[in-house]
Amino acid sequence: MSSIYLILGGARSGKSSYGEELASSFKTKVGYLATAKITDPEMEKRVIRHKKRRPGDWITFELEKSRPDNDEIDRIMSELEKNSIDTLLMDCATNLLFRLLDGYELDKLDVIDNEMEAEIETEILDFFSYLLEKLSSGKMNIIIISNEIGMGVVPAFPLGRLFRDLMGTVNKEIASTADIVYLFTAGLRQRLK
Repeated sequence: MSSIYLILGGARSGKSSYGEELASSFKTKVGYLATAKITDPEMEKRVIRHKKRRPGDWITFELEKSRPDNDEIDRIMSELEKNSIDTLLMDCATNLLFRLLDGYELDKLDVIDNEMEAEIETEILDFFSYLLEKLSSGKMNIIIISNEIGMGVVPAFPLGRLFRDLMGTVNKEIASTADIVYLFTAGLRQRLK
């Protein structure tokens, strides 16, 4: 029987390591959906570190489009099926949200008006709904890693606040779909659902 897991936590909380352990524990063919967009040398180092930790028999699937869309999700789902993947680890929803939001180039604007913000929010939430629908329709174990970023200081800039708010909404949507939800704090795991 397949299940959907959401593993939430802050930076360096142990969520990715646990997700990798969980994926390995199923003793199935594992696929790794890498969502990061390499934007600087620090992010490149993180990606390299994650690659080194993964077992050699895992198959990595990467997003090709700078701003992924439903066609990209369909392509990934087709590749997962062709490769007979039984367990999928997606690391992480936060990087995927960044990638989507970055595609709007909002950092180049002085003001994000309410109409634009509402349109972007609708498009992004529709994308995540489509992704979750596709993932939950299969027979794979799905492990989704995501950051809990709403517990800290309110970001000083509109784009930061938009990102934080969207991440909270996306995490709620994933959690409502997930069968099991864990929260990691300081390396300690707590089951929420």
